[in-house]
Formats: sequence, C-alpha cells, structure tokens
Amino acid sequence: MMTEKEIFEKLNMIAKEVQETEPGRMNSLLSPEPIKCDPETQTAEIRYEAKDWERNHRGELHGGAVAAMFDTSMGMSLLAFTDHYSVATADLSVSYIRPFMGEAFIFEVNVIRAGRSMARLRAVAKDEATGKILASATSNFVYADK
Repeated sequence: MMTEKEIFEKLNMIAKEVQETEPGRMNSLLSPEPIKCDPETQTAEIRYEAKDWERNHRGELHGGAVAAMFDTSMGMSLLAFTDHYSVATADLSVSYIRPFMGEAFIFEVNVIRAGRSMARLRAVAKDEATGKILASATSNFVYADK
C-alpha cells in the first residue's frame, strides 16, 4: 500500500498533467486542486474555485459543470489510489441538494471498491466557506488501460 504522501504526490501529478496536457479542455478549465487524501479510508479531497463561465443566469454553478467536477474528482482519485493509468466513466449519478453559489467547493471522494475491471466511487460536494453539503454522487468506472 502506498503512503499518504505518495498518494498525494500522485494526485498532484495527475492534476498537473491535466493542466499541462489538456489546455483548453474541460478538465483543465475546471482546474482541480488536490488538498488531502487518506490511503486507509481511500478518500481524497479536490478543491475547485468557481469561474464565471461555469455559472448560469442566476449566478449558480451550472449542473453540468458540477457533474464534470464530480467526474473529474472521482477519476483522479481512482487513478491515485490504484496502479491504473487510464479510466473511463461507466455511469455517473448526481443528486443536487442546494445551489452552488459560493466561490470555492470541496469534493470529497471515496473509492468504495476497486475491482479487477471496474470501480465504484461516491462523493459529496461542499461549499468551502460554509461546509454545507451541496450535492452527492455515485459512479462506476472501468479501467481503460487494459
């Protein structure tokens, strides 16, 4: 099992790779910022700052942008906690609880099960300033590198 430091370094490397190899694409535009991980519980936290292009006419983050943040956070976390180098989303279910009105958000991801060909994850998104849960999600990923 990798140490917390090794996983966090890997998570940051993945975030940096997204920024450098995918400029102008969705993941890069979202600018994911890893802030914490725990190898024992297989959890990671990814921070996102709200950007004007992500907001709808009411000033809330668009639901599609939120779904993309969940998808990105879960994919990055799965890669960090496993020895795989490519994953693909098989399904993603998001439950929106409150509007995303703040300036920054924390996505807490938990790898529930990482099997031989698929993985199951769940996550919650919180407003960074208030700590209130704004949405939750579950997802299945398949490994795309084998």
